[in-house]
Amino acid sequence: MRQGKAVASFLGLIFVAAAVVFGVIAFMNSPHQVAQKWADALAQRNSEMMKKLVLPKDQERVSGLLNVANMLPDMSAQLAGIEDQQGQKIARISVKFSRVVVGNFNLNLSGNVNLPFVLVRDRLILWRVDLEKSEPLIREEARKAFVEALKRNPALQSLLKLLPR
Repeated sequence: MRQGKAVASFLGLIFVAAAVVFGVIAFMNSPHQVAQKWADALAQRNSEMMKKLVLPKDQERVSGLLNVANMLPDMSAQLAGIEDQQGQKIARISVKFSRVVVGNFNLNLSGNVNLPFVLVRDRLILWRVDLEKSEPLIREEARKAFVEALKRNPALQSLLKLLPR
């Protein structure tokens, strides 16, 4: 009888330990936690961390995203929020910049853009960034932010006034 209680207690302890481990893993890989890690890795331009947070099929896309981020040498990035859109979780990363560098050109353009990154489930409880699904959304938001930054640049406004209509 005592041996049966000991086995039952041991199995109960194993069950509780497994539930705690499962809960910790689920919390550490929640959409909010993954999005926060993604924003931090993007701000730090940490390609190794970014590759851990994307789906395996998207690991090659990280370098392209970092090439674009390097065009904004003073950018900052932080999580602005997560929203549900048409059944998808979208992490909005607020990126602020005041310079754009393209080759030898250094433009004083300042702006802010909320870049959308699609989050998807990977392996039951893990969440990952899907860059393939995110790219068209990012392009549109980045284009809008760039146009707005150009419109607010006083030097470009002066130049545009000189051009014939």
